[in-house]
Amino acid sequence: MSLKAPWIFLGFFTLVLFSSQDLMDLEVDYLWYRSVHHPELFWLYLFPRIVLAALSAGIFFLISLAGLFSVPPQSDMFLFQQGGTLRSIPYSTVRKVIAVFLFLVSIFIGDHFTAPEWSYRLLSAVKPVASGDTDPVFHHDVTFYLFRLPLLEDLLGLLVPSLLFAAVLSVTLGKMNNSWTLSKNVLSLSPRYRARVFPLFGLIAIALAMRVQLSRYRLLFENGDLISGPGYTIMHATMPAMLLLEILLLLVALTFFLLVRRGSPYAPFSLSLFTLVFAFFGLSVVPTLVERFVVLPDQFHYEKPYLIKNIFWTRKAYRLDRITIKHIPRLDGLTRSDIESNSATIRNIRLWDHRPLLTTVRQLQQIRTYYQFPLLAPDRYNLDGSIRQVLVAPRELSYGNLPSPNWINLHLAYTHGHGLIMTPVNRVTAEGLPVFWIKNIPPQTRENMRLEHARIYYGDQSTPYAVVNTQVGEFDYPKGSRNIYNHYAGTGGVRLKNAGRRLLYSYAFGTLKISLSNAITPDSRILYHRNIFDIVHKLAPYLTLDPDPVPIITQKGRLLWMIDAYTTSSHFPYATSLPGPQALINPFSSFNRGHYPALVTWPRQFNYIRNPVKILIDPKNGFPTFYVTDPSDPILETYRKISPSLYHPLSDMPDDIRTHLRFPPAIFSIMARINELYHMTSPHTFFNKEDLWSLPRRNDQIMSPYYSIMKLPGEKSEEYVMMLPYTPAHRQNLSAWLVGRSDGDHLGEMVAYTFAKERLIYGPDQIEARIDQRGPISKQLTLWNQMGSHVVRGTLLIIPIANTLLYVEPLYLEATSPGALPELRRVILAVGDRVVMRKTLSQALEALFEGSDEGGNTEESGPRMTGTRHEPLSVSGWVRLHQLAQDAQDAFQKSDIERFGKDVQEILKVIQGHP
Repeated sequence: MSLKAPWIFLGFFTLVLFSSQDLMDLEVDYLWYRSVHHPELFWLYLFPRIVLAALSAGIFFLISLAGLFSVPPQSDMFLFQQGGTLRSIPYSTVRKVIAVFLFLVSIFIGDHFTAPEWSYRLLSAVKPVASGDTDPVFHHDVTFYLFRLPLLEDLLGLLVPSLLFAAVLSVTLGKMNNSWTLSKNVLSLSPRYRARVFPLFGLIAIALAMRVQLSRYRLLFENGDLISGPGYTIMHATMPAMLLLEILLLLVALTFFLLVRRGSPYAPFSLSLFTLVFAFFGLSVVPTLVERFVVLPDQFHYEKPYLIKNIFWTRKAYRLDRITIKHIPRLDGLTRSDIESNSATIRNIRLWDHRPLLTTVRQLQQIRTYYQFPLLAPDRYNLDGSIRQVLVAPRELSYGNLPSPNWINLHLAYTHGHGLIMTPVNRVTAEGLPVFWIKNIPPQTRENMRLEHARIYYGDQSTPYAVVNTQVGEFDYPKGSRNIYNHYAGTGGVRLKNAGRRLLYSYAFGTLKISLSNAITPDSRILYHRNIFDIVHKLAPYLTLDPDPVPIITQKGRLLWMIDAYTTSSHFPYATSLPGPQALINPFSSFNRGHYPALVTWPRQFNYIRNPVKILIDPKNGFPTFYVTDPSDPILETYRKISPSLYHPLSDMPDDIRTHLRFPPAIFSIMARINELYHMTSPHTFFNKEDLWSLPRRNDQIMSPYYSIMKLPGEKSEEYVMMLPYTPAHRQNLSAWLVGRSDGDHLGEMVAYTFAKERLIYGPDQIEARIDQRGPISKQLTLWNQMGSHVVRGTLLIIPIANTLLYVEPLYLEATSPGALPELRRVILAVGDRVVMRKTLSQALEALFEGSDEGGNTEESGPRMTGTRHEPLSVSGWVRLHQLAQDAQDAFQKSDIERFGKDVQEILKVIQGHP
């Protein structure tokens, strides 16, 4: 007993230590769930995790023990030399050591199943809501593949390796104690060992047969060279071979069970070898021969029925079957009456691009280095009786740029961001800078707009925990030479009401300062999980999140975050898969690194997606509200059945917030990608790729979708839409444009406008080329790029106006020196064969109708010249201009201000036609 006591004490101490840590982690989690008013989800996710962890650990441990105890014990199995004496280790001792090792391994395996996602995977597999759609091969409801098949694959993925491990362990130990021998090609097994190991081998065969059956199901969503899902070869060669393989494996298992005590031991092993050979020929050789010599010589004939299934189910999985197709037979010229009747569209043409505007906003409105504008989100507001498109950027704290990042500043003093900026997309000052409708700290707003709750404690960036309502003032905003402080007035987070709770959070965050700080009082609250994506993921880990949230302002001046959430699956029959977040258009270049928590919620592959949920999060308290916009989605309906308290019907959403609902960018870009190919519904057209579309590219990047306010062809009023053009594959002209609608009852609808194939409609690249070929425009851009600045070309927008297309491209001028402010200097418009460039949008529109020179009004400053019109600049004049520009650039780099000024004066004289 004296030798065992220390080991017993050590084991007990270790168990208590780990149990205490787990209990404290659970307590921290429970308090957070309770702080966001959903404690029921904590218990909902906890018990299935415990069940799965115990089940998985028990499966591995019991099966491994079966392998261990299948070897008959021997007292002198292991021999070793000690001091010249031959000693042995009793088999019972070895078995105990191995059993302890297996127990520890089983704990680690069980720990793998304690992740929160395993809870909803188990619950959804137990209680799926039927969709009413059955697959065309096995005729199961699709929810079997969405919920039950993934869980079965995971459990079988544990069962098969456990059985194989037990078999290897048994065979190894059996060889060491001579329970089986192989001498002169004669296999000999002891009766006791045979009676124990043959059932184990039989179970392995049954498990492999089950795995083959699940592999047959998995063929329904495997991507092939031509289609996704089983084609002719799989249906007529691979599937029958897999069925025969299942039967052979079951016969192998039956043979092992029947020959447990008597009969030739070679029979089951011979049948196993035959099964292995059959698997090679049936699953590899025969399908290859069928594909090469039967299918490929007449591929369309054999694959046509499966092409039809792939097209149908892929369009259903991505809701391409809901896209309305409208044909535009011809385009007319643009008239003044068209402009007048589409004034709201013209008034909301976006002249500010995200990147140059965000650069300008950061220079003008960041105020201090410890503030940041991580995103610029488009939205629309109804102001003065008309809809106006705006760009909004929240002002959040940049904890990496705090002046003194000590514990007090990081967690007690600098606790929140403040306010946002709002700028209309089409307004520009005389200096080429944006007009701000909301700006500064505290926020200053235009008339008929208010922002009263502007502090951002919960944002879209990864932020540390914050302790609020302490004796340390919370920095609110700078005012002149002093700082204004604030104390948290919300109810978010967890109250640190006693020493025990403070000690708990000291453990959770690895610092005793929470317990020892005199600044923390019983009324203090600790805010953690402050990233809005983390909040949603903890409450609904099965949702995939759009990485582009929108801050909105209610009519009462309250600031809210709006996030779009998706349900996704990689198990939708016959649907083509896309590669996770890479399916988004420019995902990693468009979003700040703080949005990584949203991107990691995307699966590696998916072939089904819906947007059934809109989520509002209060940036002050962190309280989320989930609204259902698509109750027909079978995945969401299953989860609503599991956690009904989390979701609210869309009718519960206030009307002023519903006006901000949108067609989200992530799912739009995914549908736009898959629609490049799957807009073709004819199997013959699909097979030959006769009408393949392509998304336009610019600077080797796919053109990003953009929001706009416009009157769609055939509609009576303007609306907020997201759109993106298509070009034919390997060509540059425009073939169609795709629109996602956002307003009212049209929310979530998509329309594809197609053009006549026999007519040339300029695509984005062709318009860009026409702009570059216009002499006055090209010369002006060349000049600007040589004078210590460079031209930033904005997104080329395609705006439908009446029965024609208006192409709009803003031009920004940005200095090459640090701290430069991009300024909007020109607007280029194109309609048909005409291309004009002017200082403002209104001037460019006038130039379209006046028929004036295409690059007119190119002077940067000074009055417009009147009187005698000068002749075009001669070759010698262009040489002189180039020399002056180079000399001015050299003077600028050498800080020779006097020479630089003289050169600029000479350049202006040459441009204005003076000698």
